[in-house]
Amino acid sequence: MHNNISPHLFVLSTFLISIFSFLIFREIGMHEKYFFAPVLGLAVVYGLINFIRQRKGNSHFSVQKKIEFYPLVKKSIARYLVWLVVLYAGFKFYELHPLYKQVEKNLTFFSYFFQLYLMFGLPYFFVTLIFKSSAKEDFYDPAIRIIHIFKQIFLRIFQRNKSRAIFGVLKKQYNKKVLLNLLMRGYFIPFMVIQVYVNINDSIVYSDNNFRGYDLLTILMWTSAILWLTDTLNASMSYCIESRWIENRSRSIDMTAGGWLVCLACYAPLNNITGSLFPFGPFAASKYPDSIFIQDITFIYFIKILEITVLIFHVYADCSLGPSIANITFKKLQTRGLYGIIRHPGTTFKLLLWWVQAGFYREFWRIDFLFGHLMWNLLYILRAITEERHLGKFEEYREYMKKVKYRFIPWVV
Repeated sequence: MHNNISPHLFVLSTFLISIFSFLIFREIGMHEKYFFAPVLGLAVVYGLINFIRQRKGNSHFSVQKKIEFYPLVKKSIARYLVWLVVLYAGFKFYELHPLYKQVEKNLTFFSYFFQLYLMFGLPYFFVTLIFKSSAKEDFYDPAIRIIHIFKQIFLRIFQRNKSRAIFGVLKKQYNKKVLLNLLMRGYFIPFMVIQVYVNINDSIVYSDNNFRGYDLLTILMWTSAILWLTDTLNASMSYCIESRWIENRSRSIDMTAGGWLVCLACYAPLNNITGSLFPFGPFAASKYPDSIFIQDITFIYFIKILEITVLIFHVYADCSLGPSIANITFKKLQTRGLYGIIRHPGTTFKLLLWWVQAGFYREFWRIDFLFGHLMWNLLYILRAITEERHLGKFEEYREYMKKVKYRFIPWVV
């Protein structure tokens, strides 16, 4: 399934929500409690865009013309209760796990999100089943699959024929996909959400300094914070919310250990282990700022402007995927914009960004930092390779590979 929405629209929507959020929070504060509001705001924007496309006939969803009230209520309640259990279990896990309970902002997000679900979850499902009707989506609906899984396990526990394994239902691919997708989202959501808060807070702090003194370096730091906010906002929304309105349901997930390992090794908390084995190149700049090749403010400006230039392309690549961005999974295929030139522009510009951040410092060229940095580069290249191994199962991606022949560098790699 191709993503028919222009990548420019995705990027522009996310960037405007980021700027609007910054302006609101800077004026009224409250970002300490409601920093996650832009995530919900972006979801609403994407939902409106998709509904407009649906009304124009550019979607497989439709509005129910004949509404049967009681069956609709029954379906809504079933979905509401399933996700109520899932969200409550996830909330309690994060609340009790020592790794997550110490991060106050994560608990703030999960608490408010759960409260919003309690109040609006049931009417949300009722309205969704009317205005985003789809027989195909009904069959693959994660809530329905979860009900089916536990129903089969329950029946096998109490049936007389003990030859059927109790958890044999989990061997079915589509059931595995649902559970692994929940596990994947549960792993990434805390990491992504806290980045939204960090970037909002940084942008406000830099603006307080910047708009008073008009210091160029602070302006550049503020620009960087806004760009990272745009990037993490889009990613957070994609992980937190999979919805018919946004049309970003996961179609497939990598079920190989290698695919999961090279991906999770790049993100907290497992990246702490990776970082202890392979020193991260840009840390040479943050730990040893005096090792810069030229001790001159103009040279520092040059590095920061170059870094922001590369970062713009990286954020553009990531946000071009819109709500379909996600690790290990396949939602929709983007073939336009930078993805019409190379297949992994996000990886290309992230690795280039790291070289720009680190390469102008003497300490980076020590054997430990340089070797560690090369290993991080290799890890991200392996992620791209395992991703293509997974996506290559789909005919549309194989056709895409024929049209866009280069992974990382046009006409070279």
